[in-house]
Amino acid sequence: MAVLNSGQRNKLEKAVIKARQLSLKGSLNALRAFAVHHIEPYAHMTADDRDLRNQLRSKARLLGDMTTKNGGHSIDKLAYELAYEYWHRMLFAKFLEANGLLIHPKHGIAVSMEECEELGKEEGFDDKWQAAADYASKMLPAIFRQDDPLMQLRYATEDRLALEALIEDIAEEVFRASDSLGWVYQYWQTEEKVRINKTEDKIDGETLSAVTQLFTEPYMVHFLIDNTLGAWWTARNPGVTSPYEFKYLRTLDDGTPAAGSFDGWPDSLSKITMLDPCMGSGHFVVDVFAAMATLRMKDEGLSKAEACDATIRENIHGLELDDRCTQIAAFNLALTAWKFCGEYRILPEMNLACCGIAPTGGKEDWVKLANAEQDPTIKARLKGGLERMYNQFQEAPELGSLIDPTTINKDAFTSDFTELEPFLEKALKSENNKDIDERTVIAAGVAKAGNLLTKKYIWQVTNVPYLLRGKQGKILNKFCEINYKFSKNDLAVVFLMKLLRHSLQGTSVSAVVPQNWLYQTRYKDFRTIIIKNYNINILVKLGSRAFSQISGEVVKVIMINITQAKPSNFRAIDASKNNSIDSKIIDLIKGNLSKVSQLEQLKTPDSRIIIDSLSNLKLLSEIAETSSGQSSFDRPRFYKYWWEISLIDNSWKLSQSTSSLDGPFYHGMSDIILWEDGKGQLFKEMEKLK
Repeated sequence: MAVLNSGQRNKLEKAVIKARQLSLKGSLNALRAFAVHHIEPYAHMTADDRDLRNQLRSKARLLGDMTTKNGGHSIDKLAYELAYEYWHRMLFAKFLEANGLLIHPKHGIAVSMEECEELGKEEGFDDKWQAAADYASKMLPAIFRQDDPLMQLRYATEDRLALEALIEDIAEEVFRASDSLGWVYQYWQTEEKVRINKTEDKIDGETLSAVTQLFTEPYMVHFLIDNTLGAWWTARNPGVTSPYEFKYLRTLDDGTPAAGSFDGWPDSLSKITMLDPCMGSGHFVVDVFAAMATLRMKDEGLSKAEACDATIRENIHGLELDDRCTQIAAFNLALTAWKFCGEYRILPEMNLACCGIAPTGGKEDWVKLANAEQDPTIKARLKGGLERMYNQFQEAPELGSLIDPTTINKDAFTSDFTELEPFLEKALKSENNKDIDERTVIAAGVAKAGNLLTKKYIWQVTNVPYLLRGKQGKILNKFCEINYKFSKNDLAVVFLMKLLRHSLQGTSVSAVVPQNWLYQTRYKDFRTIIIKNYNINILVKLGSRAFSQISGEVVKVIMINITQAKPSNFRAIDASKNNSIDSKIIDLIKGNLSKVSQLEQLKTPDSRIIIDSLSNLKLLSEIAETSSGQSSFDRPRFYKYWWEISLIDNSWKLSQSTSSLDGPFYHGMSDIILWEDGKGQLFKEMEKLK
């Protein structure tokens, strides 16, 4: 399907950035109109208004807003939640309408925006957008909860009209492009990411999602899918034309897949479970769905509807730190599934969950949720499980899918996540529970995330989050120090190690990850673990300028597929020398496919993984040696701190050194050296040593 060009992306970015500003303004106005921030309800408010106000304040506290000293209430987090929900409900409605999938809840047919305007007047809506958003929310009950108190609020006319104008100014083809939803979330976070980076503060759970989100380019997604799932299918169906186009699949001269045949995988598609533990807005999830459902139709003789349901139910799994991004991923998968089927239909429950939500409030309140169970034995076990769940997920906003719930084992006193999830789901659907407690909703989400985290998968595939150790907050930094000693310097490498640790014999990990771990000395032990204990199937160096929204040398990445198997040879492509995405894509499809001996990498300095022709040349260490860079044998004589000299004349030069401390940019910039234009005493003393 078509993707957005640069001009369309630029216009969409401006619209979404503006939408966040306008929607936040509208949400604050809407909440203030209900006195959510005020010390007491307004005198004119009805009993229903006051009840809604109480529900909103309760939700605000669960989100982290606090009661103020004067009895008022902060509403910053609640306002952000409403701003996101309001804008995206309108946006999702437009996505559905533009693709002929906005279904009227009563008539059961697709409607246009013009028809929404006509029908909306009859049904009591303010305008077509409110009607369309209502229809969309009924199609997506798992994404937009109808019982959510935020869904009862309406924006003031001027705030609503400003948002409507933004959507109407976006070209129709934008809503039909395959990558639009991914860009929508990226652009929603644009200004926040800039603001956070300017502060130079450590990154914690509040800021982690905005800073580490990076749009995964479609060619990266397809290359990794084609050279794993595509390679698996091709190896088992030699000479058969695939019903799904694996454009990036690389094969050897004999037609076998360059990445191998994935012999450790099951022979049945129904048994291949896939997890994206950092799924963002669902790039890998939706494209794996498209490939998997198409293959299952051919292999199992399923109809489109049957293949769609089976793939969602059995194959696709995803976890994401940010609840709002999880929502976009779920909508993205639903929209893709409906397009695949050619119609709207009720879909199975998706195996997608947010793993970044921490239970709020007192632990005792969470444990009380078990009181809904009548059996005393099960109730006691549920209480123990809820308590352990509460404790473990307190650090979820920082750790996300790094959390390991397998440490909570089911016994006579404790439920595991497998037992907690259906119990909480049942509590949510109880007919007697008409006034659903927000805490129960959060608990159900945490239990679902925990359940997904306990499972093992045939294939884990993701674009990892990038965050160097020096920028990590205390919780994340300490966790990596304790649990990931050899990969702790970059969250990206920590995630790669985490995925490998949680793989089983014969299962695989595919990732887009920074390339620095291939050669930096600090990762020597990590590389040794990889080389000795896993088999690299295929490795691609993309280098810089691999992402369309990042210029220069900021991010240099590789694509890699690794299987828990005996190490052997692997295939490699070097696309790092090309400076455009288009030229890199040509290399991926047609470029040289080199053969690299994995165990031979143990013989390189620090076990560096080298894939290019330079590996055949002599090492510099064989023909030269060095002890240090610029130095002085008499430091007290020739070096000073700049503040020790009252007047720094031309005899002195600034000298920058390294620093052993993490800190501001000016660390290491305190020295000056008596250089004397390279002709003074230092030069003469050095000449004597020759």
